[in-house]
Amino acid sequence: MKLLVSIGKVVAMTALTLHAVAAPLDALIEAKPSQRYGEGFLELGADAMNSTLDIFKVRNQMGITDNTGNYQGFTLRGGHAFGRGGWVDGAYMRRNITVALDQYPVTSWQVGAQQILMESADSALAIRATVWGNQSDSVTKSKFSLTAMGSVIELDRVVARKPKDQQQQLDLIQSWYGQQWSGSVFGGVGSGQVKIPGVDIDVTYPITASFTYPSDIANSLQLIPGFKEHLETLNYRLQTQRIGLNVNYVTGPWMYRAGYVMSNTRRPSVDSALESLGKISYQRNQTLVGEVAYKFTQTAHVYTRAQVMQRQFLSEIPFLYNSITSSIFGVKYGVVSAGIGFSF
Repeated sequence: MKLLVSIGKVVAMTALTLHAVAAPLDALIEAKPSQRYGEGFLELGADAMNSTLDIFKVRNQMGITDNTGNYQGFTLRGGHAFGRGGWVDGAYMRRNITVALDQYPVTSWQVGAQQILMESADSALAIRATVWGNQSDSVTKSKFSLTAMGSVIELDRVVARKPKDQQQQLDLIQSWYGQQWSGSVFGGVGSGQVKIPGVDIDVTYPITASFTYPSDIANSLQLIPGFKEHLETLNYRLQTQRIGLNVNYVTGPWMYRAGYVMSNTRRPSVDSALESLGKISYQRNQTLVGEVAYKFTQTAHVYTRAQVMQRQFLSEIPFLYNSITSSIFGVKYGVVSAGIGFSF
């Protein structure tokens, strides 16, 4: 009982702060992964979203008729137990997101380790440390306009060169285990940083100019009120916390999982810049993950998984978010995955 009260206090305190960011599939973490995977596992799956997979017709509701929002990629995950109650895992993801004529190629990675702190016959408390991040050779946003300090800025394109982000987070996980089911609650804190070393910019109004940032472009910036404030939000730090829960159920060869994460991202420099520019700062995000798997041998299974986000990739790919791109994060998004896994 004392253990449950302690976990309740941790989750309640985390809920009060509600400033979170989450690594991919963190909605499904648990104190004892070996209960599901044995000593270790390897999993490979394809990830996608397009008009065929958009069964809720979100694109139609938004008036999208092109390939905006198409997603394709793959995820490779693995994990292994060590010592007494220890676990280490990692993931590698390749993603390509299409927005009209623009392509957003992203490579994502994650490394985590956890250790059971307390354990009974039907429950366990574990601490987990995770490092994860995203990177790309370049990301382009074409033909759009910005409003800053009462003026409209028309841009032909903005190219971010070598953008990347990295996050570190620490979680406390409480799990309960039954004969066919298990459930977990978790909460954590963390920090991160976004770095975009350079940007190529083509402006068409109020001046016609091409330049790079950072560089000696003071004279150009003076002719574009408010643009410098936008560019200064490309590199920043994050402070994070989060809460979540999940449930697992097994019947015969079938395995079902569902997980939920409540998350907000606090970026002080970006948030203040957006406020000064009269723009909306998106912070809160909710992610729901559902999975159905079928175990066709003792060591092999196939799965299909769906992930729905309240605000697309707001908490998964931080480097995509700044005052220039913030407006595109006000919509829902989802990804469907299918693959095969092996346990050993």
